Amino acid sequence: MLDFQKLVAQVDQVGRESLTDLRAQEATFAAALAAYERAAADPDGTRSTLEQNLPWVLWPVALPIEPFGSSFAVAPAGEPVTVVAADGSQIMPSHHEIHNCYLLNVGTAVISYGGGFPPLLESTPRLYHRPEDLYPLVDRRRVHIDELYVSLERNLLELETLASLALARRDRGLPVVAFLDGSLISWSVEKMSDAYQETHRQRVVAVFESLREARLPLIGYLSHSRSADLVNDLRVCVCPYQTSHCRELCGSLNEEDFPCSTIWPLSDRQLLSALLPPGSRTAAFAAGASAARSLPSHLRACFCYLNVGFEVARLEFPRWLADDPPARDLALAVTAAQVAKGKGYPVSLAEAHHLAVIRGEERARFFELLERHLVSLGVNRLRVSPKETRKRTSLI
Repeated sequence: MLDFQKLVAQVDQVGRESLTDLRAQEATFAAALAAYERAAADPDGTRSTLEQNLPWVLWPVALPIEPFGSSFAVAPAGEPVTVVAADGSQIMPSHHEIHNCYLLNVGTAVISYGGGFPPLLESTPRLYHRPEDLYPLVDRRRVHIDELYVSLERNLLELETLASLALARRDRGLPVVAFLDGSLISWSVEKMSDAYQETHRQRVVAVFESLREARLPLIGYLSHSRSADLVNDLRVCVCPYQTSHCRELCGSLNEEDFPCSTIWPLSDRQLLSALLPPGSRTAAFAAGASAARSLPSHLRACFCYLNVGFEVARLEFPRWLADDPPARDLALAVTAAQVAKGKGYPVSLAEAHHLAVIRGEERARFFELLERHLVSLGVNRLRVSPKETRKRTSLI
């Protein structure tokens, strides 16, 4: 329970400090805007600078596939098309509950525009409770799952479910575009063991390859993205040293004291909101994250930013799509149309999210259902932990 009387003074402090921060942000933004304009004026030189310094900087470098600073108009698609979207959520395992298990729930939406096909909106829960689920074998050793493991497995299940549905809808005779909520880059997988990373990579490659062979576009949609790939590229461009060897030249400094930090911290979305007209996209870039570079070059995640009118959204897609202009342009046009229909967010992804989300009361009903069923089977030694019991009831 929050004590709002004690919180009021702290909120007031946030407001006063925000005014000071705003002036610093304005200076950062102005410096970044000037750096962007200089980089865009010499796209060939910018790419050369990024390539030369790629091995030395402390952050991933995104290499432009199209001229840096260029923009392209994207008109919403009007032709018949089928869109397939997926999103997921989970109930985490807890040893405080009556039974140690976890649940993944994937919401999917299949909507055809043209052809007279009814929409398909459904959610599919999957319960994991066996010892091999809770203690999976990784590099010949049993490991106890944690939130990171469950999150990675949920992302894989979303991706595999999405690909299966999208491939099955090709028989409708309409172009198909697949949408995933969030990034195509498995940012957290590097925290796992080498054996798990390889298994994870193989599953992602299998999905991406199946969609590529079918020439079926895949878009990862990120709303209100905090990514700063373009800003980090600009930091390389404004570096005062001939070679941006961060560890050697700035290794003794805090990041805010780096010479390039005159344009940091700032997100790409914040910078592009003043540069990218509504209905336009940036150049495409190849993501520089090591998790992206671990995939085959034709499947490596790429991205661009699209001003959808409500915000500047980040769109991610495999490299093969960037190299296939007709399929790429269709996917981007369908994305713009989906956002317009959803009044700010792709309508198919919004529907998938509503189907995927597990609310608090549903979590409670799930464990009640599990308890009743176990009792009906004669499993009588069921109890939550004393901690969970005291959390549910107050003694005072």
